[in-house]
Amino acid sequence: IMNPYGKWFGRIVWLGFFANMFFVIPCCFFPEFLLSLLKMQIPVPIIWVRATGLLLLEISILYIPGALDPYRYQATAWMSVLVTRGGGSSFFLCAVLFFGQDWGFLTIALVDLVFGVVEGILLFQALRNQEPVIAELAK
Repeated sequence: IMNPYGKWFGRIVWLGFFANMFFVIPCCFFPEFLLSLLKMQIPVPIIWVRATGLLLLEISILYIPGALDPYRYQATAWMSVLVTRGGGSSFFLCAVLFFGQDWGFLTIALVDLVFGVVEGILLFQALRNQEPVIAELAK
């Protein structure tokens, strides 16, 4: 039985999944358009941008178990917040601020940062307020 925080965590993870598709689809199928829109350099060969889109799709698919049941798949849920959202935002913020990468990468950093903070708060609250599993089985 999922409390309201758990339900909202799942909803926000799904929203983040679909937000990722706004990067995945253009990266895979229209990379030049996306990079131009973000005012970023177009690399040669362009396959690296397409591969990035594919990897983002694969990472996003790994969010699904935690979104469906954050209590059963706690490790997956926490990794989706800390490793993928937290790691992504940290990586791209550092790349832009300290290593001179294109400002367009801040878009990715901010999307990951916003989703990571909201998901982290919701997941923490969901698991903090969770009744022990044994108590649920006794009912």
